[in-house]
Amino acid sequence: MLKNRYQEIIVGMGLMSLVRGIISLKRNRSTLLIDDPLFLTDSYHFHYLSEMEVQSLLRLGKIYDVSELKELKQFLLPAQIEFVTDELRLHLGQSPFENLREVLRKYPELLDASDLDLFFTDSPDSFNTYFIEELKRYEAACFESSKRPRGFRFDLQGPKWMKTIYTRFGELINREYAVSKDLKYSSLIHLLGISAEEKLKTFLPAEEIPFYFFRLLSPIYRLQDFFLTTQLKRRLLLLGGDYKKSSVQYWQLHENKFENLLLASFEGVISGDRVLFFSHLPEDVPFKVKSTFPIFRKNQMTPIKRLSTPIPPTHLTFITHNDLLGSDKPFRVLAQGSSDVAFYHWPYPELPGSKAEFYEKDIRGNYHHDAQALPFIESMADSKGVLSVTMDLRELQDYIKHEAPVLNRLPLDVVSLDKNIQGFEYWGPFRYRSYGLLALCYGIEGI
Repeated sequence: MLKNRYQEIIVGMGLMSLVRGIISLKRNRSTLLIDDPLFLTDSYHFHYLSEMEVQSLLRLGKIYDVSELKELKQFLLPAQIEFVTDELRLHLGQSPFENLREVLRKYPELLDASDLDLFFTDSPDSFNTYFIEELKRYEAACFESSKRPRGFRFDLQGPKWMKTIYTRFGELINREYAVSKDLKYSSLIHLLGISAEEKLKTFLPAEEIPFYFFRLLSPIYRLQDFFLTTQLKRRLLLLGGDYKKSSVQYWQLHENKFENLLLASFEGVISGDRVLFFSHLPEDVPFKVKSTFPIFRKNQMTPIKRLSTPIPPTHLTFITHNDLLGSDKPFRVLAQGSSDVAFYHWPYPELPGSKAEFYEKDIRGNYHHDAQALPFIESMADSKGVLSVTMDLRELQDYIKHEAPVLNRLPLDVVSLDKNIQGFEYWGPFRYRSYGLLALCYGIEGI
């Protein structure tokens, strides 16, 4: 039986909502997690992790004695990410040595030709060890900095040729088209932003450059969230928390304050002190996330009916073209398992009255075109809208030299008729301006 009142009601079933629920219970707060199928927590950067996110989740497991997180590596599968643009196909996700070799093949200007032999001086294992140690040092510095309201500057250690690659990456990634006369690096940051944070970006402030650099060269893992969330849910219940899979039938608001909710499972009226949304908000609720930044929702083609599966797709392909970088059709995403297509995403701008079915012809046309160009087997698939979203930060360009804090909140509030709802808090994937899942791991404790 559920209680009539909770100190925290968490909406949206996923890795970070379960972690938050466990933390709240260890703080002796009564907690209810509602698994409403309309409130989806899916985001690419929550499923495809670099070593940075792995380290931060392992730390959470140690701090709060969560055995499932301390043993996180048993829930990870080797994964691959591919960026496809007009000029090239960049294949990533392997060892740091293999990733860097691939990057230098496609972006040779990052290192002088005369220094290229220095890259092969050390063995692959030696370079991999060096790089992972630097990544861990950077991640630890980010964690320490997250406790302070100011940023920090990171200096890469190691051989001179590696520092040259790091420095040139920071310079070239933000080079204006008027200077470069090509969109090679604009395409790279465009697709990196989607894969690492699910945000469209055209500029990286200085504090974000090392995050994207390490993300570019780090091994990538596909989280087996089906098994991990099952075990974390069991941990939540053992600690005295409540879990309910049900849609919310009715939200009671009074004078812009949350009063209670009614579940479709006839559990009675439930009230709470705080409601934390760890998801994208669906369109069919009497409130929304207020944002000054545009949002893209996605149309999806998939032969698989269930989103969460014991054997998730491990190969993710992000596709764009130069003429799409500033458009309202900015990218496509293909996910593949061992052989078959798992899903195909095509985004559309969230506008008044926009619906996924309006773009049926577009997604099917692009699906057919990409199947011929990449290529992949064009299996029969249904088209349907999904509620995961991409945030558009392409107009946000901050050229002021500063060191922003790691936990830099975006101005996102849950509102009704443009008025903030007291008791509602947005904890979704765009809570922080930068660092993606890494920032959410640092800020998950909240207050």
